[in-house]
Amino acid sequence: MKKVVEKASTVDEAVDKVVEKYGLQEDEYTVNILEKGFQGIFGLFSKEAVVEVQIKRAYFERRLKEFLKDILSVVDPGVQLSVKSSGKSFFVDVKSENIGKLIGRHGKTLGALQHITMIFLNRLSDTKLNVILDMGDYREKRKKSLEKIVEEAVKKALSEKTKVVLDPMFAFERRIVHKLVKKYKGVISYSIGVEPYRRVVIEYNGSRREGRRKHDIKESI
Repeated sequence: MKKVVEKASTVDEAVDKVVEKYGLQEDEYTVNILEKGFQGIFGLFSKEAVVEVQIKRAYFERRLKEFLKDILSVVDPGVQLSVKSSGKSFFVDVKSENIGKLIGRHGKTLGALQHITMIFLNRLSDTKLNVILDMGDYREKRKKSLEKIVEEAVKKALSEKTKVVLDPMFAFERRIVHKLVKKYKGVISYSIGVEPYRRVVIEYNGSRREGRRKHDIKESI
């Protein structure tokens, strides 16, 4: 996820520079020696050591957990977090006695927290990473709620042969809606607007071929 090349008089010094700079713990990196270096004779013909330090996912998991812990502890000092990762996605589960405050109305606080944690994590990495934050099984509960919303919207779009514009949603919610709409015939879905007011439109499609229009934009979690 991140490789750092460093130079110093010796291999140990080069590694120490990286460890200190990033605050790495012993099990969070591996070292590949590119050049062992040479101190030379009487200061002549010396050559610096060069190392490549590979920062492991354990580092990103720890930093992500620490970052969120500092923020959420303001609301609940006893908040508990667990972080797991797979590929380029990091899954964070939060348990708290004040879970309602942390989620916020309509999940707005949860969405904002996910956004800033994703920014934080990607500043540490060389590649783009995803953060999927959940609190009190909010995502599963929200999915069930969205199923009802989509069902009603599809009924209206089909009966009135029109389009229904849903309320603004987070990216992960829009993605769920698009998947749900694909189960129905005669309607399509697409997103309009810009964040944080981006909405899903469910539109009557009649006998036309099912699928998204050219202006549809693929959603991300």
